[in-house]
This record gives sequence, structure tokens and C-alpha cells, in this order.
Amino acid sequence: MIRKVGCSQLGLGTCRRSRASIDSREVTKIDKEILIEYSDALARVKLLREQLQKKQEHLDRLRERGYVVADTVTMGKRGKKPLGTAVIIGYPFPESQRASRAYERCYAILMDEEQELLELISQVEEYIAGIDKVEIRNIMTLYYVENMNWVQVAHRMNDLYKDQIFKGKMRCYTDDSCRCKHDRFLEKD
Repeated sequence: MIRKVGCSQLGLGTCRRSRASIDSREVTKIDKEILIEYSDALARVKLLREQLQKKQEHLDRLRERGYVVADTVTMGKRGKKPLGTAVIIGYPFPESQRASRAYERCYAILMDEEQELLELISQVEEYIAGIDKVEIRNIMTLYYVENMNWVQVAHRMNDLYKDQIFKGKMRCYTDDSCRCKHDRFLEKD
């Protein structure tokens, strides 16, 4: 299972620039594409990890103790009659080498793409930190960084704001209200 982590959880400290140093004019339409790219990168890393797991299981099966391949061959013929058959048993060394090389290639690709994902995480967090409205920042963080669906975002937002009264009443978030606030913000810029 893939665990989503932020910059601070990775031991990278906080994001590179503080919120005060990010001017709202820096938040452009190009930055919004980072959010989509980030989601795609998460899906790609998940797919690569599944492939890596399959290759690792295949390699482990090949390396298991007692794993052998067998083949039956004839020992020759005298006239039209075979002299007998023999069973050849051995370790599938070429197949093991191929599986090992495939695993190593997949692992190298995964490491490269995970490095790109870490860079995207910091860009996404910088973009979110540049948003003026704290409520929208919270929604974006929950949806993109924490990878929650809209129902989960609404529940978490209700939990965050349960003790606060806004204009004489408590705030109540639904999945549609969170999604609409998100969409309106992205359309506005």
C-alpha cells in the first residue's frame, strides 16, 4: 500500500518557501496543472509498485529452496526403438537472471519516479501554501495531499471546524459544498 507523506513527514522540513514569501500573483494557471500532474504521478507510482511486487514474488518463487525444472529426453535410438528416456532436473538459471534483471530495471524506474513525486509534493504544497483563503487551503490539502475523496474531506472539515461558529451558526460541510468551493476557486483564477 502506498503511504502519502508531506515534506515535513519525509524529514525535509517545511516547504522551501514560507507562505509570506509566496505572492498571490505567483499562483498561476500553470501551477494548477501541478495538482493534476500530482494525482497522475501518485497513480503511476502505485502501478509501478504493484508491478515491482509481482516481479519480486516471481523472483522469490524462483529462488525458493527446491525449485527445479525438469525435462524428459530420449537417450537415443536403436533402429526405430528408443533406448530409453532420462529426466533432466536443474535450476532455471537463465530464467532467474531474466527475472532478476527485470526486477532491477523496474526498481530503478520506481526510484526515479518516486524522486519526481517528492519534487511534485513540494510544488503542490507550495501552490497550496500560496492560496490566500485558509479554508480553501485546508480543502486542497485534504483532497490532494491527503488523497481523500470529497465525502472524507467534508467529514474532516466538519471535524476541524466543529467548535467554531460562523455568522451565528456552526459551519456544515458536505461533499458537494467542498467540491464546489474547490471548483469555484480553480475557475476564479
